[in-house]
Amino acid sequence: MLDRVNTQVLKFKKSGIRKFAEAASLIPGVVSLTIGEPEFNTSDRIKDATKQALDDNHTHYPSGQGLLSLRQAVADFESKQNKMQYKAEEVIITNGSTEGLAACFLALLNEGDEVIIPQPMYVTYQPMIEYCKAKMVPLDISLSNFQIDEAALRALITPRTKLMVITSPNNPTGVVLNKQSLDAIKAIALEHRIFVISDDVYQQLVYVDHFQKLSDDVEMRHLLIVAQSFSKPYAMTGWRIGYLLADAPIAAHINMMHSYLVTGISTFTQVATIEALNEDTSHVREVYRQRLLRSMKILDDFNIDYVKPEGAFYIFIKIKEFGMASEAFCNKALHDYKLALVPGIYFNTSKDEYIRISYAVKEKDLYEGLNRLGTMVKDLRNEKNN
Repeated sequence: MLDRVNTQVLKFKKSGIRKFAEAASLIPGVVSLTIGEPEFNTSDRIKDATKQALDDNHTHYPSGQGLLSLRQAVADFESKQNKMQYKAEEVIITNGSTEGLAACFLALLNEGDEVIIPQPMYVTYQPMIEYCKAKMVPLDISLSNFQIDEAALRALITPRTKLMVITSPNNPTGVVLNKQSLDAIKAIALEHRIFVISDDVYQQLVYVDHFQKLSDDVEMRHLLIVAQSFSKPYAMTGWRIGYLLADAPIAAHINMMHSYLVTGISTFTQVATIEALNEDTSHVREVYRQRLLRSMKILDDFNIDYVKPEGAFYIFIKIKEFGMASEAFCNKALHDYKLALVPGIYFNTSKDEYIRISYAVKEKDLYEGLNRLGTMVKDLRNEKNN
């Protein structure tokens, strides 16, 4: 009966990240540096707020757009973080940022529309875009130190270009887009009336002092859509709650699609999530910053090349010297060294020369894993030289 299934769905492939994580779970003694999930638990304050919300019988249908109290709390929170101001009616509470992104693509894209995304990129974007029968157009930023080259971006613009998607800090590289990159995006978006989705799920995990954001530029308001999640900074991955911010007319159309997709997000979790916005996440950021510094020191000691991260909790490691495809490298690491990594090719890289590690795991596993990687690299170099 597969001939009766939507042909767009038949094109989908299982996430390679999940595939490697699942394979690793079946091998005893494996250290896994694959999944980008905080090792921490959700804070007791948020969990207590959930229990109270249940006791207060917040168990009925929510508004499709989200509880007004949470949407107002998000608007207030964002106004403190960014220069751009949003009203509660311009906030949509979503089933994590992933559903929010799906709602955006479904609401904005027509068949044949083109979406420009810097590569390497997060794995979820492409299937959702292709489901809309739109075309994903990759912009290779590995050639420009993982920043946006304005001339290269302009060369991809066509009359069908409707949307750009950016992630800063980036997954998988951890690179933060600088002012020149954002200025290039802004100039082209304004000139050609192109929407920009800013996937901001890692913006509370930035380790540089001067962090440029499109949400600070009011000239972009009518074109900008911000996707956010509570998963990473608040260790709420299993809660599946996030939000979108958009100019009122666009927010209304996206909300229409969102409401048909999920009806609404569970009421008691929305009530509890208000408490998350009162949490200070600076200590979490500092933990990750210290892990990054120590991880880079270990990689430097082994003379392993990598893209220097400025945020998120990933390191994109270069393996070009070994002449191996990233899947082959990661399979060898898994079976010979009991180390689970993510092949860089899964992030739509233009050249298959990278692997990704996550340093959101327990510190003991992180440093053990990096040392196993160092041992593997030493062995490969010895084989090459003998």
